Parts: sequence; C-alpha cells; structure tokens
Amino acid sequence: MIIYMRNILITAFIFSILAACTTIEIAEPDVFDRHSTISADQFPLYDYQLHEMEIETEDGETLHSWFLERKDADATIIYFGGNGFLMMKSRSLIDAYSALPVNLVMFDYRGYGRSSGTPTVDGIKADARAVYEAVRNNFPAEPGPIYLHGHSMGTFMAAYMAQSHETAGYILESPITNVDQLTRQLVPWLLRPFIRFSIDQPVKDENNLARVSRIEVPLLVIGGERDEITPLSMAKELYRESSSVNKELVKIEQGTHNDLPNFEVYRSALTDFIGNR
Repeated sequence: MIIYMRNILITAFIFSILAACTTIEIAEPDVFDRHSTISADQFPLYDYQLHEMEIETEDGETLHSWFLERKDADATIIYFGGNGFLMMKSRSLIDAYSALPVNLVMFDYRGYGRSSGTPTVDGIKADARAVYEAVRNNFPAEPGPIYLHGHSMGTFMAAYMAQSHETAGYILESPITNVDQLTRQLVPWLLRPFIRFSIDQPVKDENNLARVSRIEVPLLVIGGERDEITPLSMAKELYRESSSVNKELVKIEQGTHNDLPNFEVYRSALTDFIGNR
C-alpha cells in the first residue's frame, strides 16, 4: 500500500501544480505491493525445525507458509506481515523471537511469493482465517496459546483476527489507525487543499481504531519515534482507544518503520509480553 501511495503522490504533486485540484483514485487492486519467487535455501533458522506447508483457503487459493517449530515451545505466534512482506524478509523477526520458547508461523498473502491468487481485502482476511485454522488443527505440534502479531498493513489482520478468534494476546507493530488517517499523513500539509482521495470502499473500511475499542485481550503496541510512514502518534492513539485492561505501549527512540526488530527494547518487549504469561 505505502509504496504505491508514494508513487501516486509524486504524480499528484505534479498535477496539483498544473491544476487547482486533483483527485487520487486508490483502487483495491492497486493497494497491494505483491512480489513472487522465494526459497528457504541457505536461510538459517536457529533452534527451529522448518515445516513448509501449503494451506488451502475457503475460496480455493493455496498459501505458502512456514511453520517454525521449537521443541521447548509453550506458545505460538502467527505473524501478519506488512505490504510487500515476504517470508524471506523475516531475518530480523526470527532473530527477535529466537530467544523465546515459541513457535513462529509466517505465510505469504495470496498473490505474494508462491501463494496463488490475487490480493483483495476480503481475500487476505480469508488467508488469515485459513492460517489460524491450520495452526489450530494441522500444526505439527500442539500450538499452545496463540498470539497474533501484525506489522503495518498486517496490523489490520492481527486486530481483525483478535476481534473474531480466540487469542492469548495481540501485537500491533508500526500500526495503522485507519486508511483515512494514513492517506492524510502521507500528503504534505501544503498539498492537502489540492489533493483528494477516492478510495475503494473495502480498503476505506479498514479501521483499527474501531477494532481495538472492542477487543479486551492483552495488547502490545510498538512504534518507532522516527517512523515517517505510520507515525508514533498512530500507535499512541490505538493504545488510548484500546479496551484492553492489560496493555502496553513501547516507543523505540531511534526506530523507523521497518527496523524495530533490530532493537533490544523490541526484543525485551516481546519477552515481557509473551514470556512472562
């Protein structure tokens, strides 16, 4: 979503100079920054045993997934990546979780990596449900308590699943409040009088502020103070709106949008949130 929006905004800037106003259309197919071709070759996984699995969705798509199993695991994390995420980009995430006795489940959304299909909002929700059910029913080992972890666009899926499925807690990393706020903050304030967005309704309807206000399970929100894509103010607002009695906001001073797992404070936050339950 974010990569495409930046390209759109560059075009919009040019048109705003040439015309009094411009409307940016964001169609649902344009939201997803999908890629293909991945492999687990030469990808060290520490103490994990890798199970590569193909998960069938309710509407007939096939998702490529990694189930990283630990013999000493007492919980399982389902990770929902951001836009453009592929499992082969998960090095720092695996590093961050490697000290915890947890299984880690990752997958590529439909149309990403080696997963079939074309991404849509309803489609990736179906993907999230399919992976959750696979963990509950077809995981190679007993999953134990399930935690949901979303990054950026993936925070929509983590909150969606936390609202509708049983979970021990959920993590929102570099989170998005809602699509309207995201598009507004991506536009420089000088251009806002000249630019309007026409956003496909399924995309526009995604609203984490509404979701967290209805979810009472434990919540960890992590944001970077130097994040220029989903600013820390979004993380703070989600934390305030959350109905969770057990909730924590972790601010990483030097953190940007994609590098938070590299910080020790991030890893300590995961340990405190998951390891001490």
